[in-house]
Amino acid sequence: MPDASENAPSGGQRTPARTTRVVAVRYAPGAVAESRRQAHLAEADAPVADVVRWTTACGELIPADVAEVSPGPAGMPCLRCLVGLPAPGRA
Repeated sequence: MPDASENAPSGGQRTPARTTRVVAVRYAPGAVAESRRQAHLAEADAPVADVVRWTTACGELIPADVAEVSPGPAGMPCLRCLVGLPAPGRA
């Protein structure tokens, strides 16, 4: 059985697996009116602490210094972000 190193790029270097996860991002309390504090979906390619600005699925740009990030659902969801999700079993 071939081992994973046989599929590595030339030079014996392995390409690290990309670890993207989806997080819920919303404005922190007091940053905007409460009606704008919807939970948006955004991809996190880097550690949360390294993100400068969150680009959400609906196109909202949320500066990290006024963002509240959650690894799961939190707050009222942004419907525009939810519409873009694939149906269960169709990812």
